[in-house]
Amino acid sequence: MDDVRHVAEERAARPKEAPVGAGFESERQREKNALVRQLETQDGTNVHKIAAAAAAPEEDRVLRVAAYCRVSTDDIDQKLSIHLQIQQYMKRIKENPNWKYAGCYVDDGFSGTNTAHRQGFQKLMKDAMDGKIDMIITKAVSRFARNLMDCIGWVEALQNHDPPVRVFFEQENLDTMSQTSGIILFVLAMVAQEESHMKSEAILLSLEWRFSRGRFLTPRLFGYDKVEVPDGFGGKKKILSINENEARVVRWMYSTLVNGGSPEEIAETLTEMAIPTGGRRKDGTLNTHWTPHGVVALLRNEKHCGDVLARKTYTPNYKDHKAKRNNGKKNKYYQPDHHEAIVARATWNAAQRILNSRRFGHEGTYLPMRLINHGALTGYISMNRTWAGFDQEDYYRACQIAMGLLDEDPRADLGTEYLPEGGRRIGGFIDDHGIARIARDLTAAEQEIRDELEGRAPEEPDCRGGGDTEKTFQVVSGDMFSRVHDPVLRVTTSGITFSRSCADRLPGTDTVELLFNPVERMLIVRPCAPSHPNAVPWDAKYKGAAPLCRVLYETMGWEPDYSFRVPCRTVCGSGVTALVFDLDNYVGRASVKKEEPSAPETPAGETPAEREDAKSYYYPPDEEEPQEIKDIEEKFRLAVEANKRLFGRPVFQTDGSVRSFGADVPPDEWDLDAEAAPLDITHTIDGDAVEHLMHGIRQAPPVLRRSGAYPGAGEGV
Repeated sequence: MDDVRHVAEERAARPKEAPVGAGFESERQREKNALVRQLETQDGTNVHKIAAAAAAPEEDRVLRVAAYCRVSTDDIDQKLSIHLQIQQYMKRIKENPNWKYAGCYVDDGFSGTNTAHRQGFQKLMKDAMDGKIDMIITKAVSRFARNLMDCIGWVEALQNHDPPVRVFFEQENLDTMSQTSGIILFVLAMVAQEESHMKSEAILLSLEWRFSRGRFLTPRLFGYDKVEVPDGFGGKKKILSINENEARVVRWMYSTLVNGGSPEEIAETLTEMAIPTGGRRKDGTLNTHWTPHGVVALLRNEKHCGDVLARKTYTPNYKDHKAKRNNGKKNKYYQPDHHEAIVARATWNAAQRILNSRRFGHEGTYLPMRLINHGALTGYISMNRTWAGFDQEDYYRACQIAMGLLDEDPRADLGTEYLPEGGRRIGGFIDDHGIARIARDLTAAEQEIRDELEGRAPEEPDCRGGGDTEKTFQVVSGDMFSRVHDPVLRVTTSGITFSRSCADRLPGTDTVELLFNPVERMLIVRPCAPSHPNAVPWDAKYKGAAPLCRVLYETMGWEPDYSFRVPCRTVCGSGVTALVFDLDNYVGRASVKKEEPSAPETPAGETPAEREDAKSYYYPPDEEEPQEIKDIEEKFRLAVEANKRLFGRPVFQTDGSVRSFGADVPPDEWDLDAEAAPLDITHTIDGDAVEHLMHGIRQAPPVLRRSGAYPGAGEGV
């Protein structure tokens, strides 16, 4: 017994090689315990320390210090402010024995919301990154940058530079090298950015108030001077007053354009005569080089006919100040006859229509609208060969007047109507006569409005006609419509195409005239002489007819994602054979490819079937086997959307027949060769008058004002 006890005591006195339960430890726990035992045996006896180089004390180091100053406007008060800042910083830096003056960087008249366009700030950052500056002093965080990301980004870049560059904000008493500067600077920069945002909103509200009350911003413009006159309330206001020397140039430019000249020819002539554009070159000399783009911009300016259109552009982002064309995003304000005009409104309107037509290949003088006002073709408009001089509203009004639906004078309207936006009306400015412009079967909502306007009970019958037309429609697949043998017209947003069968219906025809009635919604093609002003080659394809297609789509209410086919009917009368297309009898088809759902990416060398992790499962509570989940609803939704592209949009059904025209006129009196008469004059100006203007320009050429460059012509427009 003593021997057993002795052995047990001896075994208990031995050091334990592993703790109790070590056999149940995980592999990671064993590695951690081994690492702890290893660290207990290491005392660093054989490790030698190499001390880092001691940094020079801040008080013994001479810092190269630069100052940054900025003001956002050129007001006289801010001019004084920035001058005082420069003097103060120069004196302060030079009087400090531990500082060395490294320059003063100034941005005069620049906004703080964007650092990209501030040349002084950019040079400051470049010199700092090049190691020329150790410290930057500025008045406040808002003077440094009002953009949160710009401010934080540049400060961080300066801190990470080797050696780091510190920034000291005087007003906030903040040094970016302090330990707590990061969070404080973030809050201050965010406040500065929000302050800039609030100021921007306040300015926008101020402009909205000014424009709505007729107080427009009218900068200096080629052809005008800004002069002060009494405002009638004891103060003064600035108005646009005609500068006769420059006005002669403006009148000559408009006269040359309506007489058949081109912007390229006008720019070349003015450049040869060394007429100042109103701007300056980079070296400060007068700019006398005119460009076609500058000429077009001057001819597009509505102020030359006495009107003002405010907010043609707007700035969507107050941070970058990039202006965008205002296509309905902001309110526009228009005032006709705001100041004395240089050119007559009729001349200005003609110039806009010429410029619109030139975009589609027109070269020459003004192309007037031509309208038939008698016979079965009453109300049909002869479409000119560029199709861009007029818009759908012009055609609709002229057709309504010819058909007796409106009691107006189209000749006067075309010359005096207001077209402030490059020959286009402003939506809502000119009355479109409401429901009277709809000459088709009305929808239930439209008919309800019409009944209310005419004081008729909803159940009371009217003279709408077309009672056989269905009120619900379905798109018919294009494959169900014969395109091989039947004569059809195909219309897309970019052009129109006639089938070969249409060409066979007019044998021996070289040129044709297109007649369009937007009220009846009919299109007629009839032969004409090559000398006709609106003659076009009888070709199967007219790819350059985008303006005409836009008119057709707007008249019919067609969706731009669709192409449309219209059947043809051949009619004869007065010895003339014509093709008639009833646009209400069309077939629509999606012209864009069906969007397929994108397939998920599959790793290289792996097929979708091998990707078990891409599947979803559901374990029912009462079944052992899991069930795979398939997104049947999503597949069904995609199928429905695909079918809607071909079959689900509301358009008219086609029956192969064509609605007749001239119902009140017997077929033997259709008079299909009735000529379309021009509605307005050609606006051509007498050559002697143009030469007289040029003589006046040579005698007294315009000179640049001493006040400096101004926008309005040449490359500065």
